[in-house]
This record gives sequence, structure tokens and C-alpha cells, in this order.
Amino acid sequence: MSKLDAKIPAGNISDKWTDHKDHLKLVAPNNRPKIDIIVVGTGLAGASAAASLGEMGYNVKAFCFQDSPRRAHSIAAQGGINAAKNYQNDGDSVYRLFYDTIKGGDYRAREANVHRLAEVSGNIIDQCVAQGTP
Repeated sequence: MSKLDAKIPAGNISDKWTDHKDHLKLVAPNNRPKIDIIVVGTGLAGASAAASLGEMGYNVKAFCFQDSPRRAHSIAAQGGINAAKNYQNDGDSVYRLFYDTIKGGDYRAREANVHRLAEVSGNIIDQCVAQGTP
């Protein structure tokens, strides 16, 4: 059992993230400028993390291996992400995306992480569209 699991009360998989957030120690807004955060990688994930943390008031330093942050693999990615957008008469749901993702991964994925991905997938798609990601 890891230290993280010891702090989170056992419960339903759909409540694990909420329970974890409820037990985190918070950083007061006036202390955020005193904290330096290093982000390694400037693809979609790294750039999004750096931008979000910077907006929150942290000191963020982003590093990339390439000559330019625009050469990240995310720019030329061939994959994608599915989302439970639940359009009218679509039949989507967080549970259906969760189940399909677990099943597609031959039941080898961490269920709590996949459930969280299914929960936030719609917001991820919306953020990528707002950033102009093709």
C-alpha cells in the first residue's frame, strides 16, 4: 500500500479523485509566487500545465528538448482522445467511455485513472480547441 492509498478512504471508484482532492493540503494564493515549478516538455500537456500554473500565480519555468517548443510531438500527433460529450441522442456517458477504455486496454489500466480521464475528457477536448489544436 502506498502512502497515497493510506490517506484516501476506500470507496467507490468514481469518488476516488474527489476524495483525494478533499485531503490535499492547499497552497494559499499569497504563497504561490514563492514556489518555483519546473515543467519538462512543451507539448500540449506541458504547455497547458505551464499556462494553467502560471495563471494561478506560480513561478513556472518550461523546458523543452527541441530547438523550439513548436517541435513537440503533440503538434504532429496521429492519435487522439475520445470524450463523453453526451450530445442529444448520442448515448454517451462517463461510465460508457470508462468501460470501453478499460475493455480496450485488456483490463490492464488503472481503473481510477481511466475513470478520471473519462470524467475530464470533454474539458480536455474543449481546452485543445481553445488552444487551436487541430
